[in-house]
Amino acid sequence: MNIASPKIKRKFTHLKPKVVALRKSGRTYGEIREIYNIPKSTLSDWLKALKLSNKIKKEIQKRGFQRWKNKMETLTKRKREEALKSKQIIVSRAKKEIGKIGKKELRLIGAALYWAEGNMKNKNRLQFGNSDPLMIKVMMKFFREICNLPDNRIGARIHIYPGINYQKALDFWSRVTKLPKGNFYPPQTQISRASKSKRRTNILPYGTLHLTVNSTQLANKVKGWIQGISEKILRV
Repeated sequence: MNIASPKIKRKFTHLKPKVVALRKSGRTYGEIREIYNIPKSTLSDWLKALKLSNKIKKEIQKRGFQRWKNKMETLTKRKREEALKSKQIIVSRAKKEIGKIGKKELRLIGAALYWAEGNMKNKNRLQFGNSDPLMIKVMMKFFREICNLPDNRIGARIHIYPGINYQKALDFWSRVTKLPKGNFYPPQTQISRASKSKRRTNILPYGTLHLTVNSTQLANKVKGWIQGISEKILRV
């Protein structure tokens, strides 16, 4: 335990009445130190025998807790800011690692996305669904530039959930895909059994979009690309 030296006590002696008054008003040690910059050991020595009412004790505890809470919130905010800054640096550096993406790369990316999110069982058509607008945009680019599909060959259907405004969802996905609204089939309303009609609409505010291309030849070609990717990587 730090014990204040006589020299330090003499330096702050003239402030003792003010310190006692502040303590009696319900100020914490930390607040008093911020005002007068007095060592904690000196405050402890001056105030250890001070009798305080239960009301003042509760006030000191309340102010002490609020002071600790504010300190923790500030620390948490600083950590969040540092984490965000670190994340931004990592993301920025990683973005620079991606070079130019040509048709070859787009073919690989599109085939891999279809492998993960497409309907691999259907032999006569391509069916791809997702709720991520960026992923849908990439697949539209894949369909148009790699599969050479005109817009009139690409159909779309929105899967919506109770509480979602279909017109807003249609406007949204039409902008994302740059497909005319005439390409959209009637929506499908669904709700998963697991959610038991309790799905929050803000999770998927526009539902999920499912793209369809009727073409046995193209379905086989995309599956061939996927098979080629797996063989090249795994060297089967």
